[in-house]
Amino acid sequence: MQFNEFQRMLQDSHLSEKAQYLLTHMFEVQVEISKSLDITLTLMEHLTDKLAGVTQVNSEILAQMRELKRRGMPDGVEVHSVRNEPEN
Repeated sequence: MQFNEFQRMLQDSHLSEKAQYLLTHMFEVQVEISKSLDITLTLMEHLTDKLAGVTQVNSEILAQMRELKRRGMPDGVEVHSVRNEPEN
């Protein structure tokens, strides 16, 4: 329901001016809460999309690590020791 339509309904009613003011205020608050919820929902959708992307990247990395392990290649960096030269 639009605000103007709501106002026409109130004017046609037999409510006191104070009651009409209170109902108008309640209507405005309800509209603002609805807008806030829409913004929150949009933010949650964006966050969910980003989290899905992170999850996808994580699963791809895990799949690559499993493939390396299946090939017999060790995880990480391979380091070879170097023989120490005796000091003179």
